Amino acid sequence: MVDRGHCKFTTKANNAQAANASALLIINNQKELYKMVCDPDETDLDIHIPTVMLPQDAGVSLEKMLTSNSSVSVQLYSPKRPLVDIAEVFLWLMAVGTILCASYWSAWSAREAVIEHDKLLKDPLDEIPDTRHVGSGGLLNINTTSAVLFVVFASCFLIMLYKLMAYWFVELLVVLFCIGGV
Repeated sequence: MVDRGHCKFTTKANNAQAANASALLIINNQKELYKMVCDPDETDLDIHIPTVMLPQDAGVSLEKMLTSNSSVSVQLYSPKRPLVDIAEVFLWLMAVGTILCASYWSAWSAREAVIEHDKLLKDPLDEIPDTRHVGSGGLLNINTTSAVLFVVFASCFLIMLYKLMAYWFVELLVVLFCIGGV
């Protein structure tokens, strides 16, 4: 068990492995949990012992138990991943269901429009209602430029969402969605 310090994770793990340690517990120097990553130019990655980082409060309580001669055991748990993740199946079913419902709704609306059009053609001319003041029938014309701009803006938004996932950005999204909902 070692403190975080300022050297690289791979250096700590290699030193522990050279000292015949069976595992390495690194206690972070901050309350939040830091993501253990290797530098892109790391070359010495021949590490065969499990290396885990603990948050500061968990590390302090573990050290207290060790110094009070309590019996302490640490178990690493890494569950086996199933071949097919049930969440992926559920998301796929939601996507397919949405597409099927949208296509059925579109076909049903088109059929209703054709039936209405046939009624208008069969009725005498004097019974045709005045449709000049009726709004659009829910149709939206999209040209290539607007489709490309949508893809560009959506991609930029997703990249910003991925890169700037911070508390202030989530609050900004909530405000923007509230404004959009009005």
